Amino acid sequence: MGATVTLTMDEVSLQPINGLAVPKGGITFTFSDAGGNLNYNSPGLGTLTYVQDPTIAGSPELFGVAFSVPVYSVQFGMAGNSTTITPMATVRLYNGATLITTMTLNPSVTHTSPIATEEGQFTYSSATPVTSFTVTPSSSFAVIAFDNLTVTTTPSTPTVPATSSLTLALMTLGIVGLGGYALRRQFRPSTSH
Repeated sequence: MGATVTLTMDEVSLQPINGLAVPKGGITFTFSDAGGNLNYNSPGLGTLTYVQDPTIAGSPELFGVAFSVPVYSVQFGMAGNSTTITPMATVRLYNGATLITTMTLNPSVTHTSPIATEEGQFTYSSATPVTSFTVTPSSSFAVIAFDNLTVTTTPSTPTVPATSSLTLALMTLGIVGLGGYALRRQFRPSTSH
């Protein structure tokens, strides 16, 4: 997967994310939040499956993350304090000003205690480099939490399937058979008179 960097939202002290630049692992993550209600290193919705305090937490509003270097995969967890909300969020990924794709984040885990919470994990990987993304959470949530932002800085190499020993044996038998047939044809007695 290449060089992997994960933000666990405890890298800097509690503060609003709008304009915040967080350097880690050779990448600077720059956050935007025009609404101004989301905070870094904030208590959120507790310790869940994909999200664990501290997180980026606050009111559900559009926010973004830009990278100082292109990345080829993006993964994060998100939770909201409600249930049966689908989709949880819309995620738009960009290369410069060009929209690469728009995807939805749907819940995959529902927690009922101590409060009703939906949670999901977003995963994207491509050979096309990503320079930023935006998240538009469902406005049905009262509070959201965003955590464990993981990116890779080199494209993943496609895996080539390994050749099995059975395949090699069959290929060898085929080559030997073709060789034997060619020799047989070469040394066959001539039928011309």
